[in-house]
Amino acid sequence: MKKQVALLGATGPVGQRVITMLENHPHFTLHEIAASDARVGQNFAESITWRNEIPMPTSVAKMKFRPLLEIESPYVISALPTEVATEIEPLLAARGHYVFSNAASFRMDPLVPLMIPEINSAHLSLLEKQQTKGKIVTNPNCSTVFLAAALAPLQELGTIEHVSAVTMQALSGAGYPGVSAYDLMGNLIPHIGGEEAKIQSETKKILGAAGIAANFGVTVHVHRVPVVHGHTVAAHVRFKEKVSIESVRSRFQAWADRSPNLFALHEEMDRPQPAKDLTPHEMRIHLGRFKQGDDPHTIGFISLGHNLVRGAAGAAIANMESTLRHLGAI
Repeated sequence: MKKQVALLGATGPVGQRVITMLENHPHFTLHEIAASDARVGQNFAESITWRNEIPMPTSVAKMKFRPLLEIESPYVISALPTEVATEIEPLLAARGHYVFSNAASFRMDPLVPLMIPEINSAHLSLLEKQQTKGKIVTNPNCSTVFLAAALAPLQELGTIEHVSAVTMQALSGAGYPGVSAYDLMGNLIPHIGGEEAKIQSETKKILGAAGIAANFGVTVHVHRVPVVHGHTVAAHVRFKEKVSIESVRSRFQAWADRSPNLFALHEEMDRPQPAKDLTPHEMRIHLGRFKQGDDPHTIGFISLGHNLVRGAAGAAIANMESTLRHLGAI
């Protein structure tokens, strides 16, 4: 029997991507959708505008929105706005639901796992410290995923002292209607409110031990760019030790071999690219442009991922899979 899942916040880009990713999933079935009081009782297909390259599954088209606090499914994916998630998610956990949240509300809570399953599944030990019958598990900010995941293999090469990252973030990361075309076409905006602080703090939490942040510096600049889907991170990492570019490639390749759904490596000078490398359900993080300048302690790379998939909807689903395996439920 597939596990029944409720989706909170089904109308936005992340919620719609959850819907198509759960269609025909081997372990989960979307059982119900929930929304604010204004939408309760409305038919899904008739009350929203579908903005997804993949057609709306017929299984969800006739579903009606339920109140957020009246869902029945034991497992919940939350794509709620942060201000709503802060109120609703703890209430659901108290009632026994396992909540897999895309919101920022509890990412930095010391008792809540901030998960990239292939990187820090050991952090699920924090669930034992949550006092509620149900639990909350969060996925990171979308750009954090593409930086932190790429740094994990590099921790095996030596002591990281400092990470400098510049992001180029897609339009769909701003939701809908997002950023005005008048502001962004032929332009880029070197600021996204709160984003830099999230990437700095979340990266350290993910790459540290459970409850203990990693001990290296992080400097981040973020940019909104006129790309539909796909966040790109240009990163430079300084080590205490000398590190060769050959060892960097070797570590990334070893991780890609071990977890084929985590990394795709590129050697071409003009890759990775959002338009060439990202499919509608692309979970892999694309790495390329490995380089070393005149400092043998510093290496650089490009990391690209689909912000609505590995950075959001797919991340929550992957966390749900990982948690249920941890609990022996699948």
